[in-house]
Amino acid sequence: MVFRRKFLLVALSFVVLLISMGTIHSSEREEIKIKTIEAETISNDKDGNLILKGNVIINTNLLSFSSSSALLNESEGLLELVGDVEVLSDNFEVNSSEMEANLNLQTFLAKSTEINDKNSNFGSTEELVIKTSGDVELINTSVTSCSKEDPAWTILTRSITYLDEPKNVVIKGIKLKIKEIPIFYFPYVRTALGNERMSGFLTPGLNQTRNGVDISLPYYFNLAENYDLVLTPRYFSSRGSGLASNFRYLNTKFTGEINVSGLSGDKRYKKETGKGDSRWNASWQNEAVFSKNLYSNINFQSTSDEYFFRDIGNDQFGETRTSYLPRKFSLTWKNPFLKINLGINRYQILNPFFFEEYKSKPNLTIQTYLSRKDLSFSIFASKSKFELDQINPIRSSYEEVDRLFLSPTITFRKNLPSSTFLFSTGATYIKHNFNSLQESKSSPWVEMKYSVFLDKVNKNQVSSLIPVIKYVFVEDSYKNQTNLIDSRIISLDYSTIFQRGRFVGLDRFSENNKIVVGLERVSSALDRDSFNSVSIGKAFYLEDRTYYEDSSVIRDSSPLVAEFKTKLRGNIWSKSLFEWDDESKKLNLASFGFSYQKNDHKRIEFRSIYRRQDPNKTYIPWVDKDMKTNHSELITQWPVSKSINLFARWQKDHESNKSNDILFGFEYSNCCLKWGLMNRKWIEEDYFSWKNNYTSSFQALSQGLDPSIERSKTYVFFELKNIGRLGKEISKALSSTKLE
Repeated sequence: MVFRRKFLLVALSFVVLLISMGTIHSSEREEIKIKTIEAETISNDKDGNLILKGNVIINTNLLSFSSSSALLNESEGLLELVGDVEVLSDNFEVNSSEMEANLNLQTFLAKSTEINDKNSNFGSTEELVIKTSGDVELINTSVTSCSKEDPAWTILTRSITYLDEPKNVVIKGIKLKIKEIPIFYFPYVRTALGNERMSGFLTPGLNQTRNGVDISLPYYFNLAENYDLVLTPRYFSSRGSGLASNFRYLNTKFTGEINVSGLSGDKRYKKETGKGDSRWNASWQNEAVFSKNLYSNINFQSTSDEYFFRDIGNDQFGETRTSYLPRKFSLTWKNPFLKINLGINRYQILNPFFFEEYKSKPNLTIQTYLSRKDLSFSIFASKSKFELDQINPIRSSYEEVDRLFLSPTITFRKNLPSSTFLFSTGATYIKHNFNSLQESKSSPWVEMKYSVFLDKVNKNQVSSLIPVIKYVFVEDSYKNQTNLIDSRIISLDYSTIFQRGRFVGLDRFSENNKIVVGLERVSSALDRDSFNSVSIGKAFYLEDRTYYEDSSVIRDSSPLVAEFKTKLRGNIWSKSLFEWDDESKKLNLASFGFSYQKNDHKRIEFRSIYRRQDPNKTYIPWVDKDMKTNHSELITQWPVSKSINLFARWQKDHESNKSNDILFGFEYSNCCLKWGLMNRKWIEEDYFSWKNNYTSSFQALSQGLDPSIERSKTYVFFELKNIGRLGKEISKALSSTKLE
């Protein structure tokens, strides 16, 4: 759990309000001009000053002043206000017992001052001084966002000094109180304001984790305008001490960030593994632009051991696992007609159940595109070399594979008044070299597609009927399974059913001779912010062919796919997809999603997905690899009163009849604080316990190990608004990528 102390930001925002009263350099200031003066009685003294008494109101172009009485020397711009003083602007309100102001120099001196802004931040100070230099000084100040009468929390400072040059704020004697109980004290802070930067301590961190207390104190080094450094000493009560660094740089050609964190002599890790070595994690992101045509990218991440993220991960909400770390480099040259890319992709695998992850040695990709009126020509070429660290014993594969891919294409597109015609032709060539063997295949292909747009406009409603017919011919196929690197069979939907083949990646292409027919109806009502679409498609094979999911099935048509999308009045959405197999009379794939969201605190979401069989072969011996996919998820967040909000999330695997994730709780909120309770019970993969009984993770899976582990935790979260929080935000707790 994380407690971020943001009390400095509250104090600084309070200072910003005061600075806005007139601390701009004199060369940039707008002159304060008096527009109107009102009072019950107005008279002059012997020095020519205006004496104002009773309901005094002085309006200027920037500020409005009111008080019980006032003395004004209009020629010199001197103003004294006494009794129930109030100063108003568009952004703030100042109340004081008395105030002296020089309107010409825009300087102010006030006693016993109270300040409010539009965001309900309330503050008071015994003495407020705004000087000619632009400096601002506040003596014995208090700040809160709660009610003035009974604040839940208050920040007290002995003094706050704003220095106009060089835009620094010095705060002394900072104290945080909850009700009347002192919680935190810090004697001195000097920091920059606005976009200015200066070296100094940043907000400290205090985490309570399974590693005990985790304390960090970052220090910021403003090294130059275009690079800086943050060093963060870190201490774990159960592990030891360490250091983290963050270095950022920026110039005309390079921008990037380098992060390094380490732990010296991890006591707990040494007890578990017998290893007393230092543990570390490093990353480097870099973007370089050498010219308008030449640029490069680097994304390098590495860690000392596979347990690092389990033990020292930053996420204390159950998500402490990382499957792999990328090590990528690319160098690209491009102009409007040609793009050349040289790249390397490698990974540090941290998930022991990952197999057959190829690493690419330098790969070269060339793309070119030329067009003239309705005709275009393109070439895509790729030359790559891959290596495999771990061989899967239940399938044939090779340690090194060379691959050449080449695909030229000619396309003619004609846009007619209510239709579109497209004709494409080209060829695909793939060549694989592995060990002493070589395989290659070349196949020409042709595509023709005709779409008709039948539109109807009726007042505030627009509807379209779009019939589509497409012919696809691919002369031959390349189906070798032993050298699959990045090719997978994709699921059918209304978009993919029109594609030339079912594969993504550059390792395979399939023979095809088919006609695809589709029909889409789209309608929208502009006055009701609603939208509806229905899409249905099916492919008919001119030559019988086997089915991807089952090679024993010979068929003359594809499954029928249908998609439905609905939006009602802007805050209700639904989307569904179906793939129906006529041959087996079974549903291959179905998904449904529904969402209602009125605001950030009132929403219901439901998602469900069913897949009868994965079209891609699985070469990892998971216990459930032959099971159907049948998952659903429900998320709800609903206020039961103005202050109380209930929330829950539920994920269910219907095939195994298990709840993968159950989360529920409540949140109470008022003007200045939030607090709540949440319970979570979930299942995740255990990357590590298999080592106790097996020599390899593959052996563990082969012998029937289910690496799932059940976890359960109760979380308390507490937040003082505008200061900091203990625990996770509800929006992040409810967010899910499981079925997205």
